[in-house]
Amino acid sequence: MSYLNLPRLTFSGDFISDVSTVNNDPQHYNNAMFEPSFQLPGQGANNGWWNPEGGATFGFQNCNVMQVISEDGTVITDPMMDNIIGQVVTGAEGRNSGKMVDLDPQQQMVSELWGVTFRILTAQNVLLIEGKIKHSGFRDLQLRQNNGGKPNGQPLGATWSSVLENVIWGEAASASPFLTALKAKTQENKISINLNGFGYYYAHADGRFSHGRLLGSIGPWFSNEPELFAPARRLYGTYQQGQNQSVFFSASNFLFDQQNARLSVDLGSSFPVSDSMGTVSLNTDLYLAVSTDPLANVPAPVPVMMDNSKLLLIGKVAYQTGTGWINGTSGIIDFNNLTAEIVKALSVNQLVLVTPGTTANTYMLIAREAIGGILCRADNFVQRIDADQTVELRFYAYQYGNPLSSKEVSVVMEAPTAPTPKDQNTPPICDVPGNNYPANGLSFSASCKIQNNGMGTLSIKGNRIDNPRLYLDGQIYFLDYSLNAEPADPANGSIIPDNMISIHLRDYYPVPGMPVWSDIAPVMIQFANLYPIMSKYFIDFSNPEALIEKKEILKFAFTRDMNDPVYMPATRDLSDNKRLTILKWLDNPVIDGSEIALQHKNLELISKDIIPEAVKPGSYQHRLKDATNAKNGAIMNFPAVTNLFEL
Repeated sequence: MSYLNLPRLTFSGDFISDVSTVNNDPQHYNNAMFEPSFQLPGQGANNGWWNPEGGATFGFQNCNVMQVISEDGTVITDPMMDNIIGQVVTGAEGRNSGKMVDLDPQQQMVSELWGVTFRILTAQNVLLIEGKIKHSGFRDLQLRQNNGGKPNGQPLGATWSSVLENVIWGEAASASPFLTALKAKTQENKISINLNGFGYYYAHADGRFSHGRLLGSIGPWFSNEPELFAPARRLYGTYQQGQNQSVFFSASNFLFDQQNARLSVDLGSSFPVSDSMGTVSLNTDLYLAVSTDPLANVPAPVPVMMDNSKLLLIGKVAYQTGTGWINGTSGIIDFNNLTAEIVKALSVNQLVLVTPGTTANTYMLIAREAIGGILCRADNFVQRIDADQTVELRFYAYQYGNPLSSKEVSVVMEAPTAPTPKDQNTPPICDVPGNNYPANGLSFSASCKIQNNGMGTLSIKGNRIDNPRLYLDGQIYFLDYSLNAEPADPANGSIIPDNMISIHLRDYYPVPGMPVWSDIAPVMIQFANLYPIMSKYFIDFSNPEALIEKKEILKFAFTRDMNDPVYMPATRDLSDNKRLTILKWLDNPVIDGSEIALQHKNLELISKDIIPEAVKPGSYQHRLKDATNAKNGAIMNFPAVTNLFEL
């Protein structure tokens, strides 16, 4: 099932996301035009934006268990009834924190968590439960703060849904009725987890720089269900308001448990708050109801009024003003013991969120369920693919919460975008590359079939491409998908559409037989440029002598599992062959310019029979030859060949 099922635990607190911002600007990847000022803090492309010395860390801070709900629907907030109440939610102990990283500077809207450990401890530091959060990109990016993000600066919020893997149950877990019930119900030793983050501070105010607010929940997970989104139904906001015509209640998951006559709705990702701590100032009666008429209205500033005769009221949303309610419940509300009439109607009709209208027997529509109760989503919708690598994309399709079958999902690549000329008055002066080209970079079928369990798989192969973005490694591709014969829903709830897949295809790169410094210099120089926290305080990655001095530490980091927080590159954007080339050089570090280096390179060119290719203008080997001839690895005019890493 999902984090909305019972038994369920909710927690809240803060998160820290010390992201690096030099690497947010695509032009900063151009080694030839990089300037030292780009590593300085500030608000713009003349420098490193607002956090140039960030380390990409992500972690839990000041988080505590707020409540649990037992399988019979009993809400428990008293530690005398379950000792897990009030306990500490934290990350790994005695090791590196997890990372939050973008897919690419040209796709920063699906940022993923990697290497994050989730633990619940007692006040005496006794382990109750521990698991590794499977890497997951955020979804449901939407406006959260109706104060415009002041003073924190970021008014948007987003959601990470995932599973805890390799769960460890502490010896003290048996003393908690909740953990005992959760362990008995969940399957494959995985647990569903959901994190709603908002109120992020990129402004230096209130002592909360690089911190945000976090609402979390965990619940049981069942086999053969998606891991990176909830197999639940969806509410989409349709009423726009305010000067910027924003839609609150934009995207909300809900679970209808027909067997137990229970409805659970997660408003924690969408409920409007007035500040970064989750203060609710809304003072309007809200009701959940079933619409007996099908709805397909688009988001609009003109309110849609519904007659009472077309609604079956379920109940009032018992939210409270202030910070206590949303932080105590993670914004999840439950309706138990639904009437037989409601159960029957909700099984085949749309759920709606309404508020009383200005005239008798009318309600204003705030949010409605997806058209026809249809939900089709890609599970692993963020992909990093090497040349000649094939990945399997998983699609799930539901209608009113039930798995669909014998349906086709159509998949298309978005049209290519042209490079964007750079404003001559804003350094660095270079074009920003376009995306989705060459079209033959990816191979995939135009459709996949949804099987009887509601799931279908699509194979996507990464083909060999040769540096189409010049100073950025590989290419970004966006794929769109839809369930055949079903109308696209114009209110899909997020700034980033639900039906989009983001892929970073890395450049084709053969591992040199005997790499020398110039083979890895573009990567290392770029890393030194983009991550000053490393080059200033640990290793100057542009200096081969410095790398040799710390080579054993680097070899350790470059050989970690990709899910390890110590793994380099932290962004997970370096192709495996480039990573292997770096390791090969660290095993036998040879710096260009020496006699042995020249012999080294000549032997490699001859052994690979690439002399004809080396003289082809514009080819990769031609650029490699130019780079090899550069003195002491100072490759000033050699385009960067990778979108490096961060740590």
